[in-house]
Amino acid sequence: MPTSQVEDLKNEIARLEKLVAEKDELIKSQNILHKSQAHVLREVNKEATRAQVKLHRLATKSSTASAIAEVDATLEHLKQIKISSFDKILRIQAQSLFETATLFYSKDQYAAAMNHVAQANNFIGLILDQNRKKVSHIDHSLLEFHIPVKLRTKKNVNLRKEPNAYAQVLGTLKKDTVLSSDASQGPWLRVQTDKNQGWVLSTMLEIEKNRNP
Repeated sequence: MPTSQVEDLKNEIARLEKLVAEKDELIKSQNILHKSQAHVLREVNKEATRAQVKLHRLATKSSTASAIAEVDATLEHLKQIKISSFDKILRIQAQSLFETATLFYSKDQYAAAMNHVAQANNFIGLILDQNRKKVSHIDHSLLEFHIPVKLRTKKNVNLRKEPNAYAQVLGTLKKDTVLSSDASQGPWLRVQTDKNQGWVLSTMLEIEKNRNP
């Protein structure tokens, strides 16, 4: 190879090596910058979270107390009026959530207390919602219970795989069968027996009086 071509090749290699070195330095600088920015962002987020928690604690004591008092008054009212067996189940859930909210409030955990108050109000809202009782064809969502409820069958009833009248029958529960429920979907309750789990119409059940008020 002619000497001139060798020199040109060496110069091109040197230029490329210099370019690669410059790119490496740029990448290192950018990585350092990104790490620094990420660190600053994490610290800012931590500080913002701490500030929000502090403000939340300072700002919600009175509003939480007011919300708890409103739920308490509504629950007392519901105890004085006649409601269906299914609504009694909802009231038990609301009562349990109310008691948990009161416990959190006594420990100055206002955000947790408000969360449980909101859940209690959801159950109370279902009890007081007259449209829910008039409309039976709407698509109901699953409602998980805060605590399981002990129930008893009022008559022989089919235990179904899904919450609808056309679902597969898993078996027949005899009258006075004791079971527990942990969720509802519209007029249906998800129940557990000693051997199985399925869905039963709420109108076929009543609260086991020796366990629940």
